[in-house]
Amino acid sequence: MDGNRSIIDFRDLLDRAYWPRIRSLIQEEEYEEQQKLQGMLSWPPSSMALTHSEKRKREDQLKKPKLTILSRTGSRSITNEDLLVKLAKEIGFWVEVMKPNRTTELARIYRALNSSDVMIGVHGAAMTHFLFLKPGCVFIQVIPLGTEWAAETYYGGPAMKLGLKYIRYKILPRESSLYNEYDKDDPVLRDPKSVVKRGWQFTKKIYLDNQTVKLDLKRFRKHLTEDL
Repeated sequence: MDGNRSIIDFRDLLDRAYWPRIRSLIQEEEYEEQQKLQGMLSWPPSSMALTHSEKRKREDQLKKPKLTILSRTGSRSITNEDLLVKLAKEIGFWVEVMKPNRTTELARIYRALNSSDVMIGVHGAAMTHFLFLKPGCVFIQVIPLGTEWAAETYYGGPAMKLGLKYIRYKILPRESSLYNEYDKDDPVLRDPKSVVKRGWQFTKKIYLDNQTVKLDLKRFRKHLTEDL
């Protein structure tokens, strides 16, 4: 950045820029809680007991480290994401799955990630949201076949400069949907770098637009336990 400014300076700028809106969101949520509490006064005892149970559940969640999954649909989505959520909960995380789209307010994404200890996502433009994590948190980037250079250059390297603990999860060919579409000795699976060298159109058509991921959860579990 210009003027000897770093990515950390930019992160501090984001904090200052988003805080007024975050404060507004907190006030809105507190107001909604007050309205809900007033309405509860007319509820039967059985419903009150259920509400207290939900409150205790929420309090228990807040004691756990928070893991946020930036979910994708279509290309480069995690097809067994539901099992990933289950695994993370079994390990002891409070899990939030975010599915941001073009209309999602950035301040809401910022608040979710700013309160997270771990962020998981598949390589793509949404990984820019690692900027919303606090330094010292963990960023796990799932790297599909044929995307390694871009993943490391655009997100992995900058994340480490921000002070995040960056974990790269480079999938194996068998974790890619392409494994069922190409011969096992095809360069698409065996040597993605040679395919990428053929140009952007090949990379986009094969690896970016027509690939999904099915995580080997036994292999991925090690990153959620041993590496954190």
